[in-house]
Amino acid sequence: MTAQSNPLVRFLSHALKGAGLASLILFIGAAKVPAKKAATSAKPAITTALRIFPPAAIDTELLRPAKLTAYANRPASIEQRRTLRMEVTAYCPCKKCCGPEAQGITASGETIAYNGGKFVAADTDMLPFGTRLVIPGYDVKEVEVIDRGGAIKGRKLDVFFPTHDQALEWGRRWVDVTIVE
Repeated sequence: MTAQSNPLVRFLSHALKGAGLASLILFIGAAKVPAKKAATSAKPAITTALRIFPPAAIDTELLRPAKLTAYANRPASIEQRRTLRMEVTAYCPCKKCCGPEAQGITASGETIAYNGGKFVAADTDMLPFGTRLVIPGYDVKEVEVIDRGGAIKGRKLDVFFPTHDQALEWGRRWVDVTIVE
């Protein structure tokens, strides 16, 4: 087995890229040793790699350091955010917007008073109930998906307003929506 075909050597080459010149030189020295000697000579490189990237920080599935894999092994307190361009339409609790059977209860079972009347209806296959969103122009705070509708599929959202006039004022817009995960 050559040093290049050894998975450990390939892993260490990725791990040591940001580890500094001394570690890189140590690693290169170990990689150039013939295959029979590489196992014993690679130990200093492994020790250096483990000092820099402890085993808990290594994404073993991809055989690369977790810091090179976006959000892998991140602390629970760090949130991921992604932004999608979405078609956002407004609605209110009136019978015209919600149908003749409207009773002020969302599909998740929450009332329309939830979060001060600031919430979103979405395609729950794409954005499940409880997903938090930041929608510029709607509210400065995060709002949750607690409703859905038959016409809301894919990259479409409905933002809730308490009156029909407010919903008409919003209308339909394309907005860069931030999804907080």
